Amino acid sequence: MRTTFNQITELLRGQDDIVILTHKRPDGDTLGSAAALCRGLRRLGKRAHLWPNPDLTPRFAALTEGLWADENTEAGYVCAIDIADRALLPQNADAKFPEIDLAIDHHPSFKDYASYGYCRPEAAGCGEIIYDLLLALGCTLDREMADAVYTAIATDTGCFCFSNTTDYTHIVAAACMAAGADAATINYNCFRLKTRARVALEGHIYSEMQMVREGRGAAALLTRDYIEGLQATDDDCDNLGSLLTQIDGVKIGALLTEVKSRDAFKVSMRGRGIDVSAVCAKFGGGGHAGAAGCTLTGMTAEEARSAITAALEEALDA
Repeated sequence: MRTTFNQITELLRGQDDIVILTHKRPDGDTLGSAAALCRGLRRLGKRAHLWPNPDLTPRFAALTEGLWADENTEAGYVCAIDIADRALLPQNADAKFPEIDLAIDHHPSFKDYASYGYCRPEAAGCGEIIYDLLLALGCTLDREMADAVYTAIATDTGCFCFSNTTDYTHIVAAACMAAGADAATINYNCFRLKTRARVALEGHIYSEMQMVREGRGAAALLTRDYIEGLQATDDDCDNLGSLLTQIDGVKIGALLTEVKSRDAFKVSMRGRGIDVSAVCAKFGGGGHAGAAGCTLTGMTAEEARSAITAALEEALDA
């Protein structure tokens, strides 16, 4: 059931023994937002933990240090952060919690899967909502909370370069910096630091991509064999989809990445002036107008690429 910001504030104020869920293949927004909320709730004297996420990568591990629950923990109240659809829960969370009490999200594709749901689609990242929520709960940001919120909004805005960035995004970022967030280190670690495997992946994408509609669209494919041949980690593969729309003239780009089980392709789509969430919705996915995703199953690599390039052409012709 959809509810209001004031209602979720009161719901959390009245709860203890809270477990916070993050989505599978967690990014900086779900982890940063969850970590900031967890630390804030603890500051208010509540018992709060993050539910273990098996997909956690080293890039964001420091944000969540000391916050994880034991998998035998029984939760009194379950809160999902930055999770638009129950299908995005890690398997261990999906199996453990058939009922979720509260879901807080910012995706236009948000589904009402919890007892109470709050969605603010105009927010650049869930971190903006968590910042407001912490203040409403009477919690002053410390350095760790500030680092977490800053990471959340910086990563979901591409270091404030994506079109979802607003004046309020910068206000929240400034407040985090004033509270001690190490913005320079966060920005370097999240946006500039690359392993050799990451550099090779980027080069491969640019060299093998296929252009459509006179270069207004681009699609690239990463096979599991190529990824494993580089010994690339999940962290190395993070946010590669944004590379294609950095090319002059490209309005819509899609990166297909073969999943570890080799039975599907995860599609990461980015758009400039084109609603890619509508494109991904045709394949059962969703997300934001400028950044969305979907998963293709039952197809070979070339069949999957052909399906996506056809969808890009259709979007560009509309």
